[in-house]
Amino acid sequence: MPMMYGAACYHRHPTFKRRRKAGHCFAIMMALIVGLASNKISAVSASMHYDNEGQEHSKNQERQEQTDNEPNNNIAEQMLSTFFENLNHLEEQYGSNLVTVQDATDAYPILSQTNGGCPLDSRKFKMQQQEDKMPCYTPIVTIHDRITNPLEHSQYLPEVLLLSGLDTPKQMDMLGPSSIYETLKLLLECAACEALSPWVAPAAPTKAQPTLNDTMSEATTAITCRNELQSRGIDDDLRNWMARLVATRKIIALPIVDVAAFYSRLEMEESGQQSTTVDSESIASPWSQCDFPYPDHWKKPSSSSESSNNKCMSTFPSQLLNELFRSHAIQLGVAFHGQLDDFLFPNGWIGVPSWESEVSLSANAPPTIASVDEDAMIEIGLAYSGFGRSTSNNGATSYSVQPIPPKSKKVIDEEADNDCKGATMEHWAFSAGLTLADESNSGTAPIWLEQCEGEYASEQPNHYDSLSLRSFIASVVSTRNEYPLCLPGFEVDETICLPENNDPHFFFDNASHLGSKLRMSLLAIELVEPWTSIRSIAGVELRDDDVIPLSQRLPENCPEARAMTFPESVLMKDVNITWTIGGAFTVTETAIMHGKWDVLDKKIFDCVTQPTKQELDAFFTILRDFEVMEGETAQEMEDDVSFTPVQNGFTRWHPSQLNGKAGVMPAETTFTVSLDLSDYKVGDVIAIYALARTDQREYTGENRPQSSFVNTRTNPDWSHTNTGMAGSSSAVQGRLDWFSVPVTITIGAQPGFFQSKQPIETSLRVSDIGLVSNDSPGIEDLFYPLLAAIIVVALVFFCAFCREESDGTDIFSVLKERRAIKRQKISMDEFFSEEAHSLELT
Repeated sequence: MPMMYGAACYHRHPTFKRRRKAGHCFAIMMALIVGLASNKISAVSASMHYDNEGQEHSKNQERQEQTDNEPNNNIAEQMLSTFFENLNHLEEQYGSNLVTVQDATDAYPILSQTNGGCPLDSRKFKMQQQEDKMPCYTPIVTIHDRITNPLEHSQYLPEVLLLSGLDTPKQMDMLGPSSIYETLKLLLECAACEALSPWVAPAAPTKAQPTLNDTMSEATTAITCRNELQSRGIDDDLRNWMARLVATRKIIALPIVDVAAFYSRLEMEESGQQSTTVDSESIASPWSQCDFPYPDHWKKPSSSSESSNNKCMSTFPSQLLNELFRSHAIQLGVAFHGQLDDFLFPNGWIGVPSWESEVSLSANAPPTIASVDEDAMIEIGLAYSGFGRSTSNNGATSYSVQPIPPKSKKVIDEEADNDCKGATMEHWAFSAGLTLADESNSGTAPIWLEQCEGEYASEQPNHYDSLSLRSFIASVVSTRNEYPLCLPGFEVDETICLPENNDPHFFFDNASHLGSKLRMSLLAIELVEPWTSIRSIAGVELRDDDVIPLSQRLPENCPEARAMTFPESVLMKDVNITWTIGGAFTVTETAIMHGKWDVLDKKIFDCVTQPTKQELDAFFTILRDFEVMEGETAQEMEDDVSFTPVQNGFTRWHPSQLNGKAGVMPAETTFTVSLDLSDYKVGDVIAIYALARTDQREYTGENRPQSSFVNTRTNPDWSHTNTGMAGSSSAVQGRLDWFSVPVTITIGAQPGFFQSKQPIETSLRVSDIGLVSNDSPGIEDLFYPLLAAIIVVALVFFCAFCREESDGTDIFSVLKERRAIKRQKISMDEFFSEEAHSLELT
């Protein structure tokens, strides 16, 4: 029996199990036999009646008729079709305001001229274009919350790249596309759930407000999806974290860069033999993964003619990535690869692109750090390894982190053929890393690359703007290259892919390579930009995160987005505030800034954009000058805007903090400070900000950073912009300090004797405007009225039962002693007898 049948019906890999309905395997085998026989008969008939040219035309027509009228019995093609359907379903399910799926040739029409040599027959996803030489359908998935970050205000949104399938068929990481699909699906599920508000119910309905049924339905759905995620181990903190990633980043995913090569691997595995329909010269070339030009330093345009032409940028995958990097400002990413030989690194390895060609790969040698950029890349790679490590029979295993030379090890050892002459994608993406010490303008000048041969290279110049090719794309090489039993996202005919423990969610599956890749992808998305957020004030936990997916961020609603009312009381003397910091490793400085809203410049502090160093310097200079002119005292100046003492430390992503159990989400790092707000008066409206300075690195002019990742958090003068698709632009702006969304505290009137002195959260989502809080009364809301009633009743009984004098006949004494006053009937004569006797004596 061919392996194709075994792949469909039998368990071959310990990580996953495949489930099908009874009899389904038999049906697949029969359908495949019939399909193969039909194809063979058609091929024989065509060879008898047509010459070579007519024979090819006839085969195309017959394949077209089979596509239209008969079931597709090609398992490999069915799997790819299912995967593309699942990707497109993400946009259908969550909407284009959150995620879009676009074919590469639609996004970049210049690629339609590339000879892609796609072998697939299915037309549903344009795998077979009108001409045989057209590229395969290659989906680009982009997660971009267009409600929270409208296009006109999203140029500074940090961009992350996830990709897989940029290898020869035999070296493909077969779980790479599945891990990217599961990552995208999980992120979107958490974001959509978090966007639903469970906190509100409508006031008197109006035409502009939702109806009671609509609001109750949303609240019910919100609670249901939260409970469902809880059942899979995704608690509130984890859901909030992933939802925040969606709302504050642009995630670009290429699950399969080279669809034709990936299809070739599927076909080989499912048929149990070498591919017969794939042209190995066109898609399985050994240089397809190193089809990128080398940097030519920072030469001037006039010297470009001196370059010799090279064979590079000649394949569809390399041209696609070239267009992608030209139109975006990608800072960070991961690329999943497979490996044929695991002798050096049996547990897999993470490659850091190094332009030091003499670097040798060694499983035991520590990585050599050549620049401040490589220092940062090594730290990121160690974090990937720590968070992505998995468990096996030998215990927890981590990926080795190694610098990789410009070419593969075999090329350096002169053991490979001469086809692999170009740079790898990871090196090309960080071409800015190859600098010279005397190049004073290397941070701002265009980057020149060697001139490539071919029509595409002649249309695209060999120089890049000052923002491009400054990306750190980590090369994550899988621990094994075996073909798994089941590929999540590629399931055919009601197949269900589950890990061995039947857990439908892979995040905490320690033994799954897919779960390991998923966690590394999430960490890449997290680390692309630092952030900080206030978690609690005076012991009151803020119920929502500071950024909500699919919710507008309007500057005019900034003070109400996260808000509290704090009654004036002695508690204001000692107010504890906790906050956290993410997207970084080392917290160099962090503090709390607080001041009156009517003093702050709302054009700078608007809850939407990060203030630049220039804006902050100008604001505080003007503020202090104004305070001096007004003759304010030192205390009054401090009440306007002041800062708490500086703290420092590590975030949970620092490699030293990722030494716990494999697959476990590390605890969030929090900082705490006590504020004295007693100088503020009733009616004052205060803004509380958390700010942080992270990942500061010392470097000299000869070793200045070239990557956007390092410059955006260490160099306030780092500012670059490029123009992408449809006139959209991507930009990066360096800064030192990162501000949180503020929490507004309104000082309320002094509470009454029986009223609570604790602050009350009054935060309001923008989508909830017009609605009123439906929170159930807390214990503190009932405690004081009940206490007052008990005290009144106690006083009454105390006065009644504890009188100093009592003749024993009052009602309370009677009740207490259980005595009764007896009644007697007497005549009038007896009643007045004493008076009569007294009168007689008189």
